[in-house]
Amino acid sequence: VSFPPFFYEVFLYDLIDDDKSRIVVQNGFVEITLTKQISRKWNQLSHVQSDDKEIMKNLREEALNQNALKQKQRTEAKSSLLNTNKREAVREQMKLDEAERDRIDTIKKNERDKISEEMKQFEENQKIQRQLAIQNHIKSNETQLHEKIEEKEKKKTIFEENPSTNSLLAESKINAPLRETGRIAVNFTSRIFPTPLRESQADAEEQWLRKQVESRQASADLQLDLTDNEKDIDYLKTKANQFFQQNNFQSAIGVYNHVIRVFPKIPILYLNRGACHFQVRNMMKCVEDCSRALELLDPPVPDNLLQRIKAHVRRGTAFCELELYAEGLLDYEAALKLSPDDEKIKEDAQRIRNFLEKNQDFS
Repeated sequence: VSFPPFFYEVFLYDLIDDDKSRIVVQNGFVEITLTKQISRKWNQLSHVQSDDKEIMKNLREEALNQNALKQKQRTEAKSSLLNTNKREAVREQMKLDEAERDRIDTIKKNERDKISEEMKQFEENQKIQRQLAIQNHIKSNETQLHEKIEEKEKKKTIFEENPSTNSLLAESKINAPLRETGRIAVNFTSRIFPTPLRESQADAEEQWLRKQVESRQASADLQLDLTDNEKDIDYLKTKANQFFQQNNFQSAIGVYNHVIRVFPKIPILYLNRGACHFQVRNMMKCVEDCSRALELLDPPVPDNLLQRIKAHVRRGTAFCELELYAEGLLDYEAALKLSPDDEKIKEDAQRIRNFLEKNQDFS
């Protein structure tokens, strides 16, 4: 015990239990409570009677080495226990993750089965409607053919009964004057864009319109084996929107997958499917769809301005949900450049900026 200017040292008679012993230094007094490892009587407190400093030095070093070894063992035991607890926690977390994946897979399977059943029912209804339309068309053609045959029979009877009328009609056809021929010039008015000449984007607008026409024409080859409803983009978009409003997002995604296969270059389809992916927390798919939409929204013209703003905001929000705040801020700033007066975009961008600055200061 060192308590300047005092120093007390004793080499005990027998071994003690370090974990159960204690020393308290308080108010100028030292209280020492020692617990023997072996409960037996000590004839004396110290077993060292000699004042030989070399012996005392050796005993002191041995005691310090034993104490260091004991501390090392305690530290290793504590570290081993901590690692064991960590491994157990990881196992439990893996079990929870596996259970959550199984739950999500079950939900996805149920949704896929439901969509498949709905599409099957939809196809059956379409098949029935096509059959009814074919039958009605056949009946209509038969009726028209029957009427034409009856009309011809009547005319034939009239001509046979009145040969003079027949000869007069023939002469009138022969003597009728020929119609004059001529040319008609047709001119199409070129589209006028409401943009000052110094800021004109006419070339970009024309390129954008050509891309829309080409995308419609490219999809025509894919529509040969489809029914009218299956290749009607407006009908399919309405169907997908109905699923979305009913919170049936997986069904909406299924419809958009079909529409995009038929019309692969329509950017609004990718934007809408990205919104569905966002609702089911599939953020990476949302980012991919918004990125594809931005690729198709080129060149940037006033006609597609609102879609470009929506794509940047939606992709930025998905990035933030993925905790990629820097990438999300870039998209919000891009949207702000396109719509600098939008207060909502300003507030969201500033909130992300403040969050990044706060985390940077903390780190």
